[in-house]
Amino acid sequence: MRQELRLALPSLPELDPDGVVAFALIGRDGQLLRGGELPLRSLGALYPRIPVVGILRDTDAISARVTVPPVGAARLRAAVLSSVEPMALSELDELVVAHGPRADDGSVQVAWAARDALRAAWMALAGVGLRVDALLPQALAVRAEDDPDVPLSLPVGPRWLAPLPRWSLAEEGLRPASGLGAWRRPLAWTGLACAVWLLGLNAYAARLDARMRHLQDSMQAAVAQAFPQIPVIIDPLRQAMQERDARRQAFGGSGQDDFMPLARAAAQVLGFAQGHVRSVAYRQGTLSLVLAEGYVPPANEAALAQAASVQQIHIEKDPVQPHVWHARRTTPAAAPGAR
Repeated sequence: MRQELRLALPSLPELDPDGVVAFALIGRDGQLLRGGELPLRSLGALYPRIPVVGILRDTDAISARVTVPPVGAARLRAAVLSSVEPMALSELDELVVAHGPRADDGSVQVAWAARDALRAAWMALAGVGLRVDALLPQALAVRAEDDPDVPLSLPVGPRWLAPLPRWSLAEEGLRPASGLGAWRRPLAWTGLACAVWLLGLNAYAARLDARMRHLQDSMQAAVAQAFPQIPVIIDPLRQAMQERDARRQAFGGSGQDDFMPLARAAAQVLGFAQGHVRSVAYRQGTLSLVLAEGYVPPANEAALAQAASVQQIHIEKDPVQPHVWHARRTTPAAAPGAR
C-alpha cells in the first residue's frame, strides 16, 4: 500500500482554497499517521508530493450498482453507460462516469458526477499544490457497515481507513493543464521520438557494421589473392604495404634518373615556368616541359646553369621546338638494382 492523503471535501460549489477541511494521512501500512483540520492551502504546502484522494459528498457524486449482461471488456463501458443513462438527471456527455469490474452475478459498481464541477474542484486542489490521484463518492470511501449518508468528520477514526477501489472519477481528461500536466503529452511524444530515433540509429549502425565486415572480407580476399604467401591476414592494408615494400627492396631502389627526383630538382630551377606548364614528358632520363605562352624566360642563362648544377641537372631550351625545355642529370644515373 502507498502513503496517501484523504480529504473530506465540502460541497463542490463551496470549495475554497482557504477553506478548512478534515483530513487523514494514511501510511503505507494502512494505519493513520495524522488527522485533523487544516486549510487546503496549508495541506498543499505540507504534502505537495503525496497522492490525494478527494472524498465527495453524496450531493456531488452518486454511486450505485447496476446489472449488465456478460459482455467483453471492450463493450463493458458501453453497457454500463446504457444502464446509467435512465438514472442520471443530466446528459451523459455532461457527466463523468466511472465503474469497477463486473462481478460474477453481473453487478457493476458505478459512480457519476457533473463533469464541470469535478474539473473546477480538481483545478482548485491543484492550484494549492495538492496532487490529486482519485476522486470518490463517500459511499465508496467508507466501510460497507458504516452509514454512507453521515459525512466523514473528526475525530479521524476507523471510518477513514476503509480500503478504496482501484478506480475513481479522476478522469485523465479533467487534469488541469498546468505544471507537469501541461507537459505530460509533449514529454510523452518527445520520449517516443527519442525511442524511434534510437531504433533508427541502431539499425543504421548495424548496416554500417555489416558493410564494414563485407569490406574487410573483400580486402582480405584481395590481399590473399595478390600475396598467397602470407599465411594469416589480420590487417590487410598494412600487410599488403609491407609486402609491397619488401618486393621493391628486393628488386632495387629508385635511381637518381627516376622521374620524381628529376622533376623535383627541375622545379627548384625552373621557377619561371610555374603556372605555365602545359605538358610533361619523361623519356630515357630526360624530362621535357612544354610551356604555355606568357612566361618570362630567364635573362641570365649563366645564373640558370649555375642553379641547375647545384641540383646536379642540366637545363636547356629545345633548339627547334618553341617553349620546350629539357632537364637531365649531369652525372650518370645509378642502374636499377646496383650495389
